[in-house]
Parts: sequence; C-alpha cells; structure tokens
Amino acid sequence: MDKKTAAYDVIIAGAGPTGLMLAGELAMAGVRCRVVERREDRTRESRALGLHGRTMEVLNMRGLAEEVLARANPVPRVRVSLGDSLFDMGRLATDYGQLTIIPQGETEEILEKRATGLGVVVDRGVALTDCRQEGRIVSVTLEQDGREWEETASWLVGCDGSRSRVREAMGAEFTGATYPYTIIVADVKLGTPLDDQLLIRVGRAGLVVATDFGNGWYRMGVIDRDKPWSDNPVTLAEVDQTLRKLFGKDMRPSEPLWTSRFHIQERQASFYRKGRMVIAGDAAHVHSPLGGQGLNLGIQDAMNLGWKLSAVVKGRSADDLIDTFAEERRRVSQGVIKVTDIATRMMTSDRLPARIARKAVMTVASRVPATHQTAVGHLSGIYTSYPSMGAAAGASPLVGTRVPDLKIAGRGTPQRVHEALRQGGFVLIDSGTGAPLLPSVPETDVNLVRLAGRVVADSGQWRKPEVILIRPDGYCAWAGTRARAQAELSNTYLRWIQA
Repeated sequence: MDKKTAAYDVIIAGAGPTGLMLAGELAMAGVRCRVVERREDRTRESRALGLHGRTMEVLNMRGLAEEVLARANPVPRVRVSLGDSLFDMGRLATDYGQLTIIPQGETEEILEKRATGLGVVVDRGVALTDCRQEGRIVSVTLEQDGREWEETASWLVGCDGSRSRVREAMGAEFTGATYPYTIIVADVKLGTPLDDQLLIRVGRAGLVVATDFGNGWYRMGVIDRDKPWSDNPVTLAEVDQTLRKLFGKDMRPSEPLWTSRFHIQERQASFYRKGRMVIAGDAAHVHSPLGGQGLNLGIQDAMNLGWKLSAVVKGRSADDLIDTFAEERRRVSQGVIKVTDIATRMMTSDRLPARIARKAVMTVASRVPATHQTAVGHLSGIYTSYPSMGAAAGASPLVGTRVPDLKIAGRGTPQRVHEALRQGGFVLIDSGTGAPLLPSVPETDVNLVRLAGRVVADSGQWRKPEVILIRPDGYCAWAGTRARAQAELSNTYLRWIQA
C-alpha cells in the first residue's frame, strides 16, 4: 500500500450538492479542503430537481442565486388534485416564493465551479474505502483503478449518501424503515399537456407528482401501491401503463431522458459527529421524496456546518461548536422525516378514513389563510428555526429565526443583508448612535461586517430591534435595544466565535 499524506485541513467524502456546498464554504474561509468522489463524472440525470425558497436564499447569500435562476424554471404554485387544492408559495415574504426547478447535475456544476474557483481539489473516480481517527488526525484509505493509499486530514466529513462509509466507520446506527412500495421516476415529454407546472394527483391506486421542467419535458414521480418491486429497468411502456392507471387517460409519454425505480426509506443517523468525523446530507438522513426536501436539507446542512467547522479549524472556536450543528440540523431533519412519513402514508392509503382525512386536510391547508401560510412556510424552509439559539432568559423571539434579505438605509446607497453575508462572516446591524458595539472586534476583522443604519421597507418585526446580530448562515443570533446590546452582545458573539 502506498503511503501518502495530504496537506488538507478537511477531506470531504462525496461530491454531491452537500459536499460541494460545504467545500465552497470551507474554502471561502481559507480552509484547505479536498473532495473525493467515487463517481467518474458529475450526475448527468436530473435526479433531485427542486430548490425551495430558503435554499435559494442561502445561495443568494453566496452570490449563486442568479446563475441558478438563469438555468431554472420557477414554479410558484403547487396544485393537489384533492379538492382542487392550490398552494401558492408566491405569498411568502421572500424574493424566492417558488420551487426553482433545475436538474441536480446543473446545481452540482454551479457549486463545483464555485468550490474549485476557491482552490478546492475535487478528485473523481476516487473511492473512500476506510477511515479511522488517530488522536487529532483522521486517516482515510482511498482507492482508484485498483491502487490503494492512505491520506490524512484534521477532519473528515461524510457527504457520501445513504450508504455512507463514513457513517459506518463512526458506528452510527441508521435507524428507520423501508416503505412497502416503490417509486418510479421518469423524465419524459407528454403528448397530453398538463394545465399546472407542478401537480400532485392523488387517487386510490397511489399518486403521481408531475413537474414541468419548462423545456418540454416533465418529471413524473409515481407511487403505484399495487406495483411489485422489479430489478428490471423502467421502460417507456411501463411508464405509459402506470400513468394511464393513475390519470385515468392516455398521457402519451415519449422521449425518456432518464428513468429509475427505488425503494422509499425514512432513516436518520443516531448521531452526526464522532470526534473529528462528521456526516451531513443523505449520509445523516433520508426520507420520503414527497415535498422535495432531500437536496434542500443537504445544502442547508452544509451552510450550517461550513462556518462552524471553519472557525474550529482556524482556531477561533473550540471543537464543541460542531455539536451545535448536530443539535440544530438533527432537529430539522427529524421534523421533515415525521411530516413526510405522515403525508406519504396518508396520500397512498386506500382506506376510507385516510381518503376522507387527506381531502379534508388538503382543503383546509390550502384555503384557510393562516394554515396555508404555515404549510408553504414549512415546505419552503422559510419557517425553519433553531429554538435552542433563543434559550437564554429574555431572548428576543427573533433569535434562532431566519433573517430575510433586509434592506438597510444609512449613509449612501442602501445595503442588503444577503450581500453583506457573502463574505462568510457575521453581520451586525446597528441603527443607533453611541459607543461602538463589539469594540474588541477590529473594524478590519473579515469575520464581522457592520451595517450602520435602519431596516427599511416592509420588513415587519425586523424593524423593531435597534441591533441585530446575524450568523454567517443567515440566522438571527441576537436582537434587541442598543442598551441591552451594550451588556449582552459581546457574550453572544463569543458564544459562537469562542465556544
């Protein structure tokens, strides 16, 4: 075996969206990072194809949203056939009130271009076959074309999917269940066009999710309760037959670009970190694809972990900061698993109580304004929050919630929060006057951007605090009056920078 030592702070296993997003975050902070990927090429199939509102905000915080939109088909509304229910994401208080339809391969291309432009090495065709921690070093065994060697790094992050080798090496259980039915996916043209860009058609036999790519092709994701598992490839004839059954008419599918079938699972790792090995994305959690959350959770995992791991590697924070990644993101994925499990079972059941319940639930959720807003808010990730951040007595209810792209008016041209976050540091909004806040942090410190001015336009509750401190991942770390900030802000900042 060849012995080889790599001069990297972090090795990432997996060059999917989660791994590439994380690599970009680390490299932006000056962390020496390498990505190894067993596949020879980027994903060529569409696979995961919907970016929700919060994910688009995250990409905007890193200057990537415009390129994504230039390649995408924005879909603001989702129609569910039950009671002709319509869910309008355009009502959300965000610039991205939509499901942004873009093939996974193109998302990966955008994220990889950013990462490699920052100096990340992405080695494809290289499989991680083993890993172990030895003190403060992680050793990994890599294999390519029959040649095997070892490399070392200070940290290893497994973004290597549901069959994660890193998770296995950590000894984390991947508990959960496999559903008794399978899903068929086909990207095809339809001779019978649909009136909606995104339609969930539910019937007694199962359901189909039809998504318009905007270029003549549709993604058809089908759950047929009565269809047995098969190891055979999905054929166009099978797609045609299944769509006839679920739509009750000939949809005339043709020119398939990609087809697949797979079991639906819901699983979560028992822990996300062991020493200097961490997992994220599908390596940490998988769930029903209903709602299109998988890729979105992975990118947001990377956004949460990236700045924290960078701070630890650079010596600004203790290792314990990584534990907040597991605490915050594990709670989010638990919630998604619970909701998608209930929805999938209810939507695919042929029992009368379930059929009655799903129609009633969809009708109320789509037509009662408050319920509708809650449903699309959670679906889009806009309502995702981290309650543990606001555990301190007297904390503002804004702490732990996502900060929108606020406009700050001070001297000169108004500034936007998401643009200020593109440096990858904290952002401090101060609308008051007096002695500088956080005086121990030099004005030249790139880890803190100061915005002097007040929140303008229709920003609701965000106009009330005089001072707002925002984490690099766009969540509120502190909010309140300037008087309280003089007493509390330094401790809050040190909580994250010197955990």
